[in-house]
Amino acid sequence: MIGPIVRALARQKIPALLMVLETAFGFAVAVHASGLALHYARAAAAPRGIDTRSLLLAMTERDGPSFASRGEREAAVRRDTEALSRVVGVRGAAEASSAPFNITHRELVETTSPGGPSAIAWMLDDRGGVAAVLGLAPLEGRLIAPGDAADAAATPAVVTQALAARLFPDGRAIGQIVRRSARQKPLAIVGVVSPFRAALGPDADSVLFAAEGPPLGRTLSYLIRVESDGEDGDDRAGARVREALERADPRRVVLVRALDEGVVLDTHTNRGAGALALTLIGMMLVVVFLGRIGMASLLVSERRQALGIRRALGATRADVERLILVENALLTTAGLAAGAAALAGLRAAARAAVPELDLPLDLRAAALVAVAVWFAGMAAALLPALRASAVSPAEASRS
Repeated sequence: MIGPIVRALARQKIPALLMVLETAFGFAVAVHASGLALHYARAAAAPRGIDTRSLLLAMTERDGPSFASRGEREAAVRRDTEALSRVVGVRGAAEASSAPFNITHRELVETTSPGGPSAIAWMLDDRGGVAAVLGLAPLEGRLIAPGDAADAAATPAVVTQALAARLFPDGRAIGQIVRRSARQKPLAIVGVVSPFRAALGPDADSVLFAAEGPPLGRTLSYLIRVESDGEDGDDRAGARVREALERADPRRVVLVRALDEGVVLDTHTNRGAGALALTLIGMMLVVVFLGRIGMASLLVSERRQALGIRRALGATRADVERLILVENALLTTAGLAAGAAALAGLRAAARAAVPELDLPLDLRAAALVAVAVWFAGMAAALLPALRASAVSPAEASRS
């Protein structure tokens, strides 16, 4: 039965091909949307690994020229940290031009062995004290200390246990040298800390702290741990921090906010993105459904005489309905196979060209999407099948 159906479809190449391509495209888009929906849902629910509720981020910008030298900048940092240490409720402070869930970025980190492992890492600036303020203790080695970055042949770095496992599967990370994609200077790993999330993106537990000299500029930022006494207590601590920094240097603007604001914003953003991805899946199923109704109806209308001949030769209405449904089942299955092949090829090409842009994919979600698309395609064939079964045997005599 399949052979004659395939030959009949071969005589209707354009409508059949359009049905296959429509199914393939809808399947590919819905699979990516399902992967993104799951990714964002998991990211929003993932544990942070650090207590962001007791952390503040203070950003200052001086009113005047940039720092004239690194020594002047370091003196300003010492002045500010001493002022912060005297603030009631402050348990620790460190200069930090990047912070989890607020100011950070990703880079490709590679081992120095030819063809060795590489990984995408979230980068956090640490010239001493940042990891400790975050509440992290070394599992191996040590944390970055002030002055580590000065005149070092390799920049001292601390990695999370998750990143160490990706870069060094044998478990020996301390003392290893790695390179960043955006920097020429190598990194020497001096410590490993427990996993935590620096963002809600992919591999967000792959974090690298690097001690590097900052640009002089006019801005200074600090990561501050305070005693958490609820929302009002955090507001009071933030006000005290701002007053202390303003007293230390009145000629600048000071902005203090809770680090948890970035977490809340990221969580809401991820939930919204996940809902948008689910909406996209629903829209694609509707598009496939409506498009398949139109194309299947076109196939039926172009073959009314052939269907009339079948009826004249003794085919029942059920036989005609079964024929149309089997044709649509074959075309839907072919579209899913084409979509899966194209999806695999494009993902492989994307990973080879831009590894950090690899889109999430869940095989179980992809299988559910395939089932949903298949049933949507078959449901769309029901009305054209009923129309085909209503063709009269008299259609066989029409020219």
